[in-house]
Amino acid sequence: MSAPSVLAVVVNWNGRELLEPCLGTLLESSYPNLGIMVVDNASEDGSPAFVREHFGSVRLLASDENLGYAGGANLGLREAAREGVDYVFLLNNDTEVAEDAVAELVRAAQAHPRAALLGPMIYYHDRPDVIWSAGGRVTYWTGDIRHLGIRTEDTGQYVEATEVDYVTGCAVLVSMAAAREVGFMSTEYFMYNEDTDWCIRAKRAGYSVIFVPRARVWHKVSMSSGGGLTPFKIYHRLLSTFRFFRKYARPYHWLGIVPATLARACVFVVRELLSGRAGNVAAVARGLCDAASEKRRT
Repeated sequence: MSAPSVLAVVVNWNGRELLEPCLGTLLESSYPNLGIMVVDNASEDGSPAFVREHFGSVRLLASDENLGYAGGANLGLREAAREGVDYVFLLNNDTEVAEDAVAELVRAAQAHPRAALLGPMIYYHDRPDVIWSAGGRVTYWTGDIRHLGIRTEDTGQYVEATEVDYVTGCAVLVSMAAAREVGFMSTEYFMYNEDTDWCIRAKRAGYSVIFVPRARVWHKVSMSSGGGLTPFKIYHRLLSTFRFFRKYARPYHWLGIVPATLARACVFVVRELLSGRAGNVAAVARGLCDAASEKRRT
């Protein structure tokens, strides 16, 4: 039997300098039935021309507007659905993948036929043995969405493929059979938590979400939002987190979510003020205000 078809979809926005190493590692993949597509979100840095000139075997789907990560990913997913592709390997442009990563993910998908989304072990690119994500957990009582294993060294503590609350959209293998039933990424999140939302919808539809430690990816964390902890990242993460919990938390969970969120915000604000990063403090204030305003409207 031939290997299931996989389309790697790399979502890009003004990431020309990131595309070469990302696409280079995909082109070195050992998986025998892999196509590669770049979905460009109206980049202004010459990314589409760069792909056409240097990566002739890579397909390009260019949007005339920045649709955000979810919107860009959905363009690729819809194209894969039209073509009858078995799996989509959705990737950030700031990732590099191991040669056998796709093969390991597909192997796990075949072993877990009810898996809708499968995520690899993701490491920090600049600390290649330190884990950024080993899947993730959602804690409804505290309003917390957190990667498992984050900032810990990989000492072999993760061995078997296991079910988790979510896997990050930074790198995720998507079963197109499941996606046709569950739907694609929700565009109500411009960035952050669209992947968590997707995973929760899949689980509530009776599918599983699987973390696959033998598949390995390295991530240049936060490059798409300016690198490091920026006001842009802080604002959108805060706003998206509130949108997620408004959608999925029970009313009684808010008895814990509100005080826990405010406590975390206070600790963060004090730390950032002492470090002289007033812009980050302003982003927290704006995010909390906009989140509260949205809640009042709903």
